[in-house]
This record gives sequence, structure tokens and C-alpha cells, in this order.
Amino acid sequence: QASSSEMYGLIQEPMQSEITPFHPRSPYAVAKAYGHWITVNYRESFGLHASSGILFNHESPLRGIEFVTRKV
Repeated sequence: QASSSEMYGLIQEPMQSEITPFHPRSPYAVAKAYGHWITVNYRESFGLHASSGILFNHESPLRGIEFVTRKV
């Protein structure tokens, strides 16, 4: 299950972890949170090997100039 950092919504902490609560603020974020929790539910209920990866923006000022996003 590909989840999204959008599930966290507007948070005050500088870093998130597996215990940071979700506060989705858009239909997209709600749908991603649903997918995350239904995956947890199926894993725990049926013993499935299922997991979610929470994807974040990967841009950084440390990224090299050879990347296209630094050239834009």
C-alpha cells in the first residue's frame, strides 16, 4: 500500500514517525489514511503479509545540481 505524508495534515512537529497521529485535510489524504488503516486491519485480522510505505517529498537543498528539479 503506497501511503502519503498528506495523511498527517498540518502538523507542528518537525519530524513524523509511526506513532504520529493522522489529521488528513483533503479527500485524497482521507483516502490514503483509509488505505493505510484497512491494510493494518487485514494484516491483523487475517495474518496477511501486508504493509504500507508512507511516501514523503524527496526534494532537498542538498540535492546535486545535476538533478532536473534543481535546474527549474
